[in-house]
Amino acid sequence: MISTAGAGWALYDKSKRRMIICRQLVILCDVLIRDFMCRATPINLLLFETIETYDLHELSFIKEENIISDVPVRTSLPAGVDKEVSSFFSSLGKSDIQTQLVLINNFRDYISLEEEEYKISHTKNSRLYLTFGVFSGLLISLVFV
Repeated sequence: MISTAGAGWALYDKSKRRMIICRQLVILCDVLIRDFMCRATPINLLLFETIETYDLHELSFIKEENIISDVPVRTSLPAGVDKEVSSFFSSLGKSDIQTQLVLINNFRDYISLEEEEYKISHTKNSRLYLTFGVFSGLLISLVFV
């Protein structure tokens, strides 16, 4: 019973983490836009400073090699979204400020749409995940008893 309840909780948690990651990426984009328009801090410093300052702990997957060496990121988001996130980070700091602002705005729009999809999915399925886990566990317990 505990394992199926755990599986239900894991699905619920994964759904919730996807929304949080997207929300924190949107916040990161907002900070990047503000900085690029005013100060133009070096991208490595800006990213890690922003993550720490705004407590964007779900973005801890961002490493310096994602920006410098084009190493793909790995998150709980689907592979296609991970590819877009990787592409975004590998493109940062490699062109003029106007192009950077367009890139950040486009990525922000994309990730905002993904966040909306995850919110809808989470709202619709979160109870199902938890209920399925608990009742599956009860059913298995009854079968074995």
